[in-house]
Amino acid sequence: MWPMSFLDRLPFVGLAAVFTCAMGWSAAHADSYTLVPEDKIKLRVVEWRSTDSKYASWEALDGTYSVDDAGNLSIPIAGQIRASGQTTEQLSDAISDALADKADLPGRPFIAVEIDQHAPIFVNGSIERPGRYPFEANMTVIKAVSIAGGYMRSRDDSSYYQRDRIQSAGDYRSALLNRRDLLMRAARLRAEIAGQSDFDIPAEIAGVPDIDKLKAEELNLMRLRAVESNSQIEAADDLSRLYTQEIQSLEAKIVSQKRQIDLAQQELNNVNSLVSKGLTSNTRQYSVDRGLAETQSELLDLEIALTKSRQGLNESQREKATIINKRNAENQQELNTLSLAINKAGIDMQVAQLLGDQAGYSAELARMGAESTLLGTTKKNFKIIRRNEDGSYTNIVADENTALLPHDIIEIGVEAAADASSAASQPQQPAAALIPNVARSDAPRPNWVSQTGSN
Repeated sequence: MWPMSFLDRLPFVGLAAVFTCAMGWSAAHADSYTLVPEDKIKLRVVEWRSTDSKYASWEALDGTYSVDDAGNLSIPIAGQIRASGQTTEQLSDAISDALADKADLPGRPFIAVEIDQHAPIFVNGSIERPGRYPFEANMTVIKAVSIAGGYMRSRDDSSYYQRDRIQSAGDYRSALLNRRDLLMRAARLRAEIAGQSDFDIPAEIAGVPDIDKLKAEELNLMRLRAVESNSQIEAADDLSRLYTQEIQSLEAKIVSQKRQIDLAQQELNNVNSLVSKGLTSNTRQYSVDRGLAETQSELLDLEIALTKSRQGLNESQREKATIINKRNAENQQELNTLSLAINKAGIDMQVAQLLGDQAGYSAELARMGAESTLLGTTKKNFKIIRRNEDGSYTNIVADENTALLPHDIIEIGVEAAADASSAASQPQQPAAALIPNVARSDAPRPNWVSQTGSN
């Protein structure tokens, strides 16, 4: 093969320049930032087709993709690609290699990956708009405060905080109900994998309202799935029985056919003896010989049919095993996905409780007559609650210039100055004290969540 000339390389150089410009929003950040779950990326795929001497865009693959809770991207053709912990450049190489391998391409396609939206951070405390916000490059605590509307300012009434409490109560109850449903579904899947016909209500949600109704729904679904699976297994068993009967019939026919061959051979031997003595004609000898050959041919057909029936029996038995294994594999995969969703629901409950409790504290501060002049003389403190890889949490004392990471929970507190009223210096409940309880459905609800479900 002749070396590629400079003119031949021009299209590749141009495409590389275009992709570099498309991702020029922050090259240094893209090189250093590693992706995390809930990040969203924009993907473009272009292939150079030497036969047409032009670039072809894979529009079916272009678009926005989210990193799932397991840290993977699901891309058509390429399949599951590990994204968590990868830079955009490393991810581009991985996607290019996967597409070239799965699509059996002669060369690697060109991949452009840029971050469309970062995973969120959560800001709460003495700020105007507590809530969830997208992470940004080089984000610090003070930037997060600015995005959330700045530090809290005084108000004449507590209706603003009451609205926040109602919204947080609704978010908390939604996450609580979602987690309850997920736990019940997981219990049903474990029972299906174990081959059981019933399952127990998980201890974490035993006794909650409507739990028996929820179990009845899952149990009904479990029985319907069992009927579907059993019907497929029974169909495979019926086919196996038919093949077994056919094998038995063919084996009996083969025994009979061999008997006929023996008789025909004996007759041929007698005719040959008579022919040698001149007592019968050659015509009879040919007739008996031809009959023996036909009988042997029929035996061969029967043996071939017997072999095919045995193959069919083996295939039907393999199909039955495949049905069972496929069902268990699908259940296990769904169970793994549910485990991640259950953990996420627990985090949503934590955030809702933190925001709700903070809204209650802010309303109390407003009722105590804290004016803007007083808030201006307060001392603010900052705390970052950061989730570790093992699921535990670390509380970090921070300041306005502390750098943030995706999924951080930032809590802004207020301490009254020395000359302020003691009523305004009432400390808020530490967020760390809330975290261990909210992930458990048997933990007491926050006092701002209606016990009757009226929120």
